[in-house]
Amino acid sequence: MAIGFERGAVYLPPFTWDGRPTLGPDEDAFTMAVGAIEALPGRSDLPVKTRVHLVGDFPPVMEWALPEYLGRPVDLARHGGGALGLLSALREAASANSDRPYLVLAVDLGGPMGARSAALEFGSQPVPHAPEWTAVDGIEGAAALAGAVLVRAGSQPEPKPVGPDAGPPWAVERAAAFSQTPPVQVSEGAYVPRARYLENLPSRWRLEADRCAACDHLTFPRRGWCRSCGRSDRLSTTMLPRDGARVVAATVLSKGGQPTEFDPQVEALGPYGVVLAELVPGVRLTLQVSDARPGEVRIGDRIGTRLRRLYPMEGEWRYGRKAVPLRA
Repeated sequence: MAIGFERGAVYLPPFTWDGRPTLGPDEDAFTMAVGAIEALPGRSDLPVKTRVHLVGDFPPVMEWALPEYLGRPVDLARHGGGALGLLSALREAASANSDRPYLVLAVDLGGPMGARSAALEFGSQPVPHAPEWTAVDGIEGAAALAGAVLVRAGSQPEPKPVGPDAGPPWAVERAAAFSQTPPVQVSEGAYVPRARYLENLPSRWRLEADRCAACDHLTFPRRGWCRSCGRSDRLSTTMLPRDGARVVAATVLSKGGQPTEFDPQVEALGPYGVVLAELVPGVRLTLQVSDARPGEVRIGDRIGTRLRRLYPMEGEWRYGRKAVPLRA
């Protein structure tokens, strides 16, 4: 089976600073990688690859999260950052001797242009007349290669990022402090043991639901049995849409009204929005709002969902879906 370049996408954070995209306070290398994967064009499902080439400064303590997000074990290969790391990954991924699909994830394509990440797929349906990857060398060649990949993927000219500005320097410093490695924190509110947290990742990260063939009921989050008829032998996995949910209720939580898990966030960043959104008829999900000012997302709005950091718990970040405005 011949393997070649299929498609690619770049993810730009919605925040800007000095005219350049910059990480939001709830973003990191993991969420940037997921953002690039979910930006891949022409897909209704998540890409499942047997090998992942990881380019850039991705924390080793978060390597477990990539196979959890993709929904299967992966063979992970790491490369250095920047253009040379990307070139190394692309050369290996596009090797003429390769017979397995690949996914190349670059999480530090920043530099003077600002923060951004990229996802590049190699599979059995390559784009016709793709560039000759192995003929490219050096930093300039790698940059040209990345540009060629995105052109071949059908990417449009890069728009100016639209989103809330990071604010004055003091706000940036507070957001940066909130974004550091989380402290050990014991919840006084809705404590979720790590085992339960991991058990719910297919639903909370990938929006997987169970559809019952006996009564056609959707159970979300997945429970292994139908909430309508109780059967467990007629279930199949259904992927709920990540974008287009309708807001049916909205509120803003100010200091003192938040669960204790969100104390560091409120102290650093102030109030935040929460919405109840209907993903599909009969399936609703409560989501914290990101990439928008408190109260900006209202009842009746259509929102997207993005995987972001939620709160620190037991010495690590917990991640989940958040609501984001769908901007033109």
